[in-house]
Amino acid sequence: MGLTGHLRLVCTADEAGRTFIREQSFSAPIHLSKPHLDEGVLVINVANPTAGLFAGDRIRYDIAVESGARVLLTAPSASRAHRIVAAEPNGDPANARVEQEFRVAHGAWLDCWPEMFIPQGGARYRQRTTAHIEEGGEALLIEMIAPGRTASGEVFAFAELDWATEVFLGGQKIARERYAITSDSPTIAALRARFPEAYYASCFIVSPQLRADSACWARIHDLHSDEAWVGVSALVRGGWAVRVLAAGSIALRKTIAAVRREIYAALDRREPALRRS
Repeated sequence: MGLTGHLRLVCTADEAGRTFIREQSFSAPIHLSKPHLDEGVLVINVANPTAGLFAGDRIRYDIAVESGARVLLTAPSASRAHRIVAAEPNGDPANARVEQEFRVAHGAWLDCWPEMFIPQGGARYRQRTTAHIEEGGEALLIEMIAPGRTASGEVFAFAELDWATEVFLGGQKIARERYAITSDSPTIAALRARFPEAYYASCFIVSPQLRADSACWARIHDLHSDEAWVGVSALVRGGWAVRVLAAGSIALRKTIAAVRREIYAALDRREPALRRS
């Protein structure tokens, strides 16, 4: 029997425009460190102080950013899903599950940048993320995925990774990303054909301040290199998707950090300090 944890946050702005947490609730294995304001953004570090996620673990995130609030949701360290050999009561293989729901109001900003996700050998993991962004709201949503514990020679040894993200703008679905892969999937073979230890990042940007002719898209496209492949595409409206496939963790982190810098510069904002400690 695994842990059932949750994190619920409602972030708002006071009369002076300073963001604060109006409501919060969390339970193990989720821990919330002390938030801090930097560059007008409330930086919130969400930690899992346990060794990671195991069979039967169920985690739910419910994050609301109200009008005028500016939030960076991050983490101090990588998250891990461990080997699972248990089964569900019906006999199906067990897994660890995470559900995330983000709600961003008009005039609000959410930057979600967790640390790397590492699916270890034999891991079974399912994640569902839904982002509801009102017209006039802004969001930068990033996910980074490692192929496994590469330092230990464990590469694409997980049992199953089932990942889905949906982004809505003003009630209209503008993006859906879904993949369900196993260690012997043709998808993995395609990744390894270019990078034997391929690291992947997915990034969605929604903002009415950015346009198709914004200079940042060309600069982000120019980040493409032999060590990191970068692709940029416009969503059906109001947003863009950036994908990065890299040869290693350093190349991935470096490229995603550069993507964020370009987005913040295009929005004429300064990046807040993470203080991951």
